[in-house]
Amino acid sequence: MREPITHPCASWTAAARRLAWVVLVLAGVLAEGCTLLGTSAVPVSTPSPTVALVAPSAAASVLLESTEQPGSHAQPITLTLWLPPEMLPSAEGTGELVAGLNRAFAAANPLVGIQVVPKASYGPGGMANMLLTTYAVVPAHAPDVLAIDAAELQKLADADVLIPLGGAVPQALWNDLYPWALEAVTIEGKRLAVPFQTDIVFLVYNSAVIAEPPRAWYDLASAKSQYVFPAERGDGSAADMFLAHYLALGGTLSDKSGRPYLDSTIVAKVLRNYRSAMELGIVPGSVRTMRTIDDCWQAYRAGEAGLTNATSYLYGRDRATVLGARYAQLPTLNGEPITLARSWAWAIVARDPERRAVAIRYVQSALQSEHLAQWSKASFHLPTRRSVLELAIEDRDYRSFLVEQLRHARPYPNMRHYSEVQDAVSSAIEDVLDGVTTPERAAIARGCW
Repeated sequence: MREPITHPCASWTAAARRLAWVVLVLAGVLAEGCTLLGTSAVPVSTPSPTVALVAPSAAASVLLESTEQPGSHAQPITLTLWLPPEMLPSAEGTGELVAGLNRAFAAANPLVGIQVVPKASYGPGGMANMLLTTYAVVPAHAPDVLAIDAAELQKLADADVLIPLGGAVPQALWNDLYPWALEAVTIEGKRLAVPFQTDIVFLVYNSAVIAEPPRAWYDLASAKSQYVFPAERGDGSAADMFLAHYLALGGTLSDKSGRPYLDSTIVAKVLRNYRSAMELGIVPGSVRTMRTIDDCWQAYRAGEAGLTNATSYLYGRDRATVLGARYAQLPTLNGEPITLARSWAWAIVARDPERRAVAIRYVQSALQSEHLAQWSKASFHLPTRRSVLELAIEDRDYRSFLVEQLRHARPYPNMRHYSEVQDAVSSAIEDVLDGVTTPERAAIARGCW
């Protein structure tokens, strides 16, 4: 079909109209573009006095691979971190490491500022509770990244607050974690955080008094020195230490449906040994006033006992000043080696894809081997990556001991209702040691088994 013939003037008029329309559209786009460019050029506002924005520095950091390269976003981003007291840039001994990490990250990501918000580790104003409250009421004020005790992950998983990190972290790093560390951050098959530090529990004894440390509970009688451990309701340490004996004997903490469960036969056996050791004078009555492992450690340092349960943090922090202190595995009832590993991990909350990509890059940078080794040395916590332990612990004998302990470690429980189990166990310990009831009656009277 032939096209109609158009008068040249009519064609020119139409073209002119189209050109005028294009000019108007371009003018609008350019005007809007000037506004956007002007906005992107505005520096990030200075945070309130409670936080610190880390400015870029000349220091750079080699980051692990990420799907989005630094500077690919058009607008500046302020990454908000919630950190516990010892991880604040102002913290004595450890703060400079965090500040250095932040400076390096800012240098490698020029359009990213870092805002650090201090939070308590636990309690009503603690990391987990504040996150749940903030996310429910004002989600925009929630952090992008936070460091948190892995034992708190279950309550955050129930609220669907955290971003799963399975594919965000290189598989080689997951493979480098101790199995219990991976278990500690895995909830219902999802890896909700990446552990970066841990503390384990073991026996510390005075080598000037005790030549050979007891390996099993029945060896305590020949040690010729008193042994202390928490036995009063406090921060849960009494129940945790009891748990080590219980797990070493094959006990479990939940039934097939996931409800709290303790084997009353095993519970009664542990309680009987507690009571017998006190009656024989191996365990002093003063344990009934010891609420935490710190209390036991102070008693040991004061010369009130020759053996005590201690954490790797306490021993590492004070080993240079506590002469004659040596380490050994916990003396379990059957001699089986076991320890509990309580870990802290990096978690991500950011829902916006662009902020999430930046948050992932930050976590990856914080997980680099050299940084973790330096952090372990400065903070006295142990690394959760196997390859980092040799970088962090120079003492070969101590490192060999830790390797063996970490091989037999169990993750600190992150199960629902573990606090109820702790309360029940603590009450049973108190009643049995005070002579209020028998081990057998206490084992069936607390209602969680």
